[in-house]
Amino acid sequence: MTPANSRFPRAEPQSRYRLTFRTESIDTPYLTVLGLAVIELWFAVPAGFALGLPPLAVWLCTALGALIGVSIVTIGGDAVRRWFMRKRGREVLAGQGRLYRIWVRYGVIGWGLASPAVFAAPMGTAIALALGAPRGRLYVSMAAGVLLWTTIVVVAAALGIKLLLGG
Repeated sequence: MTPANSRFPRAEPQSRYRLTFRTESIDTPYLTVLGLAVIELWFAVPAGFALGLPPLAVWLCTALGALIGVSIVTIGGDAVRRWFMRKRGREVLAGQGRLYRIWVRYGVIGWGLASPAVFAAPMGTAIALALGAPRGRLYVSMAAGVLLWTTIVVVAAALGIKLLLGG
């Protein structure tokens, strides 16, 4: 039992083989934002602010999650290339279509900087790999694009919230 004047309840002894989960964990909002960012950074930023995270934490979790997604696709590049070629390969191999024109016009660096704004970062990576981008250069340019767009979206959201709340 805890004394009446104690601020924190006393921990009850537990078996050392018992696995317990705390649903009120402080890590849950951070992991939620990180997990969403692996899929799409445009979902992660509003979720982070909705969960009450500070802007720096939203930026860190979103950037890290998006870079994890890009890394997974970059490492599994050959399988991703085969999958994408089955889905959209005819127009890419024929040298036509919108994706091919964007690729020819902007190259790896332009694609890496622009694609997180247009596609999900992992999807942009998959498309670039299917178009023949070298993995190393692609990863660096995608990382720069992820950091750029994460910064833009987090700053815009933070300023928007501050403006709306009159802070």
